Amino acid sequence: MTVSPIVQTLIAQLTRGQGAVPLRVLTNAQIVVDDTSATIVFPKQVGKGKAKLTHLKIAYNTGSDLYDITSYKLNRKTFEMPVISEFQGVYAEDLTATAERLTDLCLHF
Repeated sequence: MTVSPIVQTLIAQLTRGQGAVPLRVLTNAQIVVDDTSATIVFPKQVGKGKAKLTHLKIAYNTGSDLYDITSYKLNRKTFEMPVISEFQGVYAEDLTATAERLTDLCLHF
């Protein structure tokens, strides 16, 4: 499977140039990609308090040249995925800090 240059750039900016492999090893998460977004699927809930999440979707908004971040929490009983938080118009330099604040994890080295 080939990953689009947009998603390669997105993952590089998220991990500050480290790439997807260290991110997967560090968090034990799966990374699901499509043409303009990457979804990080965590095996357990991450985050603080009531804002715990299981999925973090980061999408590139081509119109504004910014990123949109949406976090979801999977209910394993009903298989519903309500939106926990949503940020639109995140600059590339703020991408890692925003994702780390949502997940309460260190996503770079």
